[in-house]
Amino acid sequence: MKKIVFLLLIATQVKAQTISFPLKASADKHYLVDQDDNPIFLKGCAAWRLSYTVTYSEAKRFLADRKEKGFNSLIIEISPDNGTNNRGNVPDIYGDYCFINKDISRPNQKFFAHADSILQLCSEMNFTVVLFPLYLGCCNDGWIEILREAPNTVEKCRDYGKWAANRYKHLKNIIWGSGGDHNETPESIAFAEGVASVDTTHLHIYHTNPAYTSTERLADAKWLTLSSIYTYFPDMNNGEYHVYGQIYNEKLRNKRIPYLMMESAYEYERDETTQTLRRQAYWALLSRASGHFFGNRDIWEMNKNWPNMLNTPGTKSMEIFHSFLQQIPWYDMEPDWQHTFFTSGRGEFNAGTNPGGDEYATAAYSKDTSIAVIYMPTYRKVGVNMARFNTGVYAKWFDPTSGKYLPTMKMYNNKGMEYFEPPVFKNNQGFDDWVLILQTKK
Repeated sequence: MKKIVFLLLIATQVKAQTISFPLKASADKHYLVDQDDNPIFLKGCAAWRLSYTVTYSEAKRFLADRKEKGFNSLIIEISPDNGTNNRGNVPDIYGDYCFINKDISRPNQKFFAHADSILQLCSEMNFTVVLFPLYLGCCNDGWIEILREAPNTVEKCRDYGKWAANRYKHLKNIIWGSGGDHNETPESIAFAEGVASVDTTHLHIYHTNPAYTSTERLADAKWLTLSSIYTYFPDMNNGEYHVYGQIYNEKLRNKRIPYLMMESAYEYERDETTQTLRRQAYWALLSRASGHFFGNRDIWEMNKNWPNMLNTPGTKSMEIFHSFLQQIPWYDMEPDWQHTFFTSGRGEFNAGTNPGGDEYATAAYSKDTSIAVIYMPTYRKVGVNMARFNTGVYAKWFDPTSGKYLPTMKMYNNKGMEYFEPPVFKNNQGFDDWVLILQTKK
């Protein structure tokens, strides 16, 4: 039996990065930067119902916890969703409805005053908010059906977009979100165009049905400045891609706007494990997404059980993930789609077939070849083309369940092939996913 000694432990207390809002695309359009041109990776948490299901003090407690754990961004809707016969027309925590008599041209000031206070708090605490003032819904749970009933009209949706933009454009930390679990409709396009007619300073993203991206559905929308990656797993929903597959297809479209992994499997939903959640995060990071949003069933609902979900295994994995990405120049790294660096042991790339591809390993390397990273969803031996480096490199293993590094204490020459396999089969939490880092410095 190998005796393994872990020499370095990454602190899971993530150093907070102060963001100078509003966010914008980098000069090369590959990632997000703030107003000081600092690279910003959105370390997100899906808190869809935060603006109306909790009190101000509860929201403050929740946000303090998320900040402590390294999250810097949130998804929040204003118009409610609910899977009942009321669709999205449900009251907030104080009993107030979003619109008077379900008329989108009559926003309820009591409802919006509470939402305003939560959004202002997010701004004060330096969170990016992907804001959905008009959540459509996928399954009779949002507003799309209501918008198609009298007295609502498409033009009222456009006017509401203008109204929402005028009300919230002063919040520099927001990213506009249109759609919401639904492909484009006349109503959602009118809303988005209404927002854009008032505010072009903030970024704007569209959240489609699962299995689609924003640019796939809205290739010619001039107001679209961010693209949403939204997909589950091929063995869960027939025809869907894995996260890396959808990002690869997004790259091929070459729309030259950054993209976010906004939604995939959530903790305690479907058949997820913490290993599933980590795959999504590292696949997104090493495929050059500009952010990744973690989801938990009770937190996205902000139901009565949310306080018990603040320290789940999934959250712990995200804390470690947040710490890890701060250690690498993620913004300067290229995905190894052509396999010129990482040549063997990658696993099956799922091109949209069903099922398969869960074990595909993603890799990326910096433009100056000073560092390369491989995430292996499962244990295996991998082959690396060492000639891709300009000088000799050191290798170390990272356990994504504990935050611990294991250096190999050996320098490898930058010529020929080298083969690497994790130091032990199971990581600290009994899973078999590992991260390999090759870099020119110890």
